[in-house]
Amino acid sequence: MSEVSVMGDEAKPKHERLGEDLSQEVRRLEPGTLMPTVTDLMDRFQVSQGTVMHALRHLRAKGLVARPPGRKRLVVAGSRRRADAILSVLLLRPQWSSPDYDAVGYALSEEATRQRLHLDVLQYGSAWREDMRSLARAHDALIAIPSSADSGPLNAFLEEARLPVVMLWEKPETPGALRVADDDHAVGRLAVEHLRELGHRKIVAFLSEPPLVGMRRRLEGWADALRQAGERHPERLIVDCSVEPGKDAILGSYEKLRRWLFRNRNRIPGTAVFCLCWTGALGMLRALREVGLDVPGDVSVLTHGGENRLCEFSNPALTTVQTDLSEFARESLGLVKTVCLGETPAHTEVLLKPFLIERESTRRITPKKP
Repeated sequence: MSEVSVMGDEAKPKHERLGEDLSQEVRRLEPGTLMPTVTDLMDRFQVSQGTVMHALRHLRAKGLVARPPGRKRLVVAGSRRRADAILSVLLLRPQWSSPDYDAVGYALSEEATRQRLHLDVLQYGSAWREDMRSLARAHDALIAIPSSADSGPLNAFLEEARLPVVMLWEKPETPGALRVADDDHAVGRLAVEHLRELGHRKIVAFLSEPPLVGMRRRLEGWADALRQAGERHPERLIVDCSVEPGKDAILGSYEKLRRWLFRNRNRIPGTAVFCLCWTGALGMLRALREVGLDVPGDVSVLTHGGENRLCEFSNPALTTVQTDLSEFARESLGLVKTVCLGETPAHTEVLLKPFLIERESTRRITPKKP
């Protein structure tokens, strides 16, 4: 490795300056190149072991270096930024496991390759603040997935980073941030319109997660479509079993629904249910089956399908309102590219038109005469 200097902005901690200098050097090396030992780096830069270890943690967080199984020495990782990538983008996502986040990350990665962009991913709930700052400085732009549990710290970090930001789904609080999302109002309307075409008149809205911006818009679309069809009090058809999103969202909403069904004598106040989120739909299917209600014989169930494909593997397979995931990734990275290249985007907010996939969980009925 060639000589570099841990000089520069003296206001920065030593480990941060060392991490930045090593990052620049590592990006020029071939994957698999052995990194110097901790002792070598201590002698070379006249810093402590703690400073070196902290700097190397930065490099590992960025995916620039790795320790292969069975090896003691760190090596330059194979996932380093491609030399021909014109921009480097960091995707910030909540730390809990999510099929939606995984699917979006995979779609963004594929689209980034097509657009000659480099994409890194950071689960921000598990990262140290200084690691996030260091990572942000190594990229040209950020794509952020907000979380109801971490929205405050995330928004503060995005303002501090002072980089172009594209927010996914929820409205950004950061000035100048862009947004790509489903047209959630259209999602709610499309759900009601399809169920009414099948003969359903009393269509319940089931909440399994907090009504953040996207959920509220789906609920508004559902309510507007029902009012337009003559329903005077759609709010009476809302079943709220919402729990905080995360790893236990499906189980939590299912348990609340079971308690709700018990209090309401195992009856649903309609012939169809629109689940605003697929997590609630999975819990709904199990809860209805356990109280003896058949789907779709007794109750039709339709849901927003999210960005994953789990709904087509449920029993019965769920009818969904979806968004084209490839279009989602293309629009997100297109906004990033436009802003980073100094151009003005045609729109600061891109809402993607939903489409419906009909499966086994819905059926046509003959409405009873008034």
